[in-house]
Amino acid sequence: MNSEFVLEQLALGKRIDGRDPLQQRMIQCHFGPQSTGAVELSLGETRVFATTSASITTPNPIRPSEGFLKFHLDLQVLRDTGYMHNPIKLGMEIEKYIEKVIKGSKALDTESLCILSGKNVWSIDVNVALINNDGNLLDAMYLCCIFSLQHFRRPQVSVSLQGVKVEIEKRLVPLSIHHIPLSLTYAILELNEQTILLQDPCLEEEAVQNGRITYSVNIYNDICHVHKPGGSPFNISILQQLTTVTLMKSKPYTEEIRNLLINNKGFPTEKTITLFKFELPKQTSDAIQVEQLEQLYNQ
Repeated sequence: MNSEFVLEQLALGKRIDGRDPLQQRMIQCHFGPQSTGAVELSLGETRVFATTSASITTPNPIRPSEGFLKFHLDLQVLRDTGYMHNPIKLGMEIEKYIEKVIKGSKALDTESLCILSGKNVWSIDVNVALINNDGNLLDAMYLCCIFSLQHFRRPQVSVSLQGVKVEIEKRLVPLSIHHIPLSLTYAILELNEQTILLQDPCLEEEAVQNGRITYSVNIYNDICHVHKPGGSPFNISILQQLTTVTLMKSKPYTEEIRNLLINNKGFPTEKTITLFKFELPKQTSDAIQVEQLEQLYNQ
């Protein structure tokens, strides 16, 4: 699609897929066996597949009571389709972001992966593969990791004088996940001397964006991480407003994700998250107050 057409529509206050500026695309999930944590996630037309595996290994001598949590990304689809940016650099950026959010916020505490201090710990590996790219790979791959970790069940183990025994026949055990950090990405565009913010940009919108910013927040209104990899700067008042909007989204968004995971039973199954719409006033000014944003949210 022509970039000029995308910009013309944005100048008219329209997005090419009909969404509001601060509306996310629909999320669909297919869940596989819990023993593999298999999840196929669609964010609009962006599709990602993830699996999780667990193995018993020896810990790092420096951290004898901590297990391992590793993420592996496969972006081969980008290389095959001639993606205009560097797929290797993008893959490293997304992988570092996922590690910073999940490990840094203690969403999954690596100490909970310890079996026998100094001798045996769990090593959790999450493998994420891109199937189709229609923009916002960071949010899609991050959410797929979170869903896979939530869906995954590891075998039970017992510790005795004879050593560690894996009890395969017993009930599988979920990982100890303390909270669910969300990931919300906004494209930043400078158009006609105005700053336009678009949540969850599609591929065509990414091609014309001047920058992007990603928030990681949880249901407790904690800002776990803010990621802005260069690009266009913008006014601090807009950043404050965007932070307020993102925190307002966190509770209903988290509840939708939890309900989806709780209601998931068996294989195959499909659930759909339909996210509510939320929009800032079209003429955003520096004088807008938090109270006005809350009134918009409650309408």
